[in-house]
Amino acid sequence: MIKLLILSILLSSLMAQEDKPEKTFSFPWWKELHLLNKNSFKSFDHRAYVDIYVNDLAKDSYVNKKTKFKVGSLVIKVLYPQQQKENISRLVIMMKMDKDYDDDFNDWWYGVYDKTGTQMWHEGKILSCINCHIRAKKSDYLFSHSVMEIIELINED
Repeated sequence: MIKLLILSILLSSLMAQEDKPEKTFSFPWWKELHLLNKNSFKSFDHRAYVDIYVNDLAKDSYVNKKTKFKVGSLVIKVLYPQQQKENISRLVIMMKMDKDYDDDFNDWWYGVYDKTGTQMWHEGKILSCINCHIRAKKSDYLFSHSVMEIIELINED
């Protein structure tokens, strides 16, 4: 019982840290970024269909499947409940921060926002994002290699 209580306290502490914003950002201009895919595609990890938008700094690294992204690189996944893109459920965002932001995970900041890019739901060092993206450590914690293969296939249609 005591072990369960301690575990509960530790988990509550971690969740509080995850939801505590370190610096609030806003992305109302996200539609002005480069859209990489013509058709949305299924993301099993996000349980949604996605479009991927990137800024100029991220575009070359993402498209050419490089293993390092520059500071300031921005990747925004627009999530839809269905492939028809009728409703946006949320934006999932990754931004490469300055060195020493999060040395253990290549200084990526994560955010979950509403469809306008202005209402933040979660941001910072989000543990669920980190735990998933650690699988892509070799490509700078982004699934850009496998995603670009999918995009190349669906853009042919």
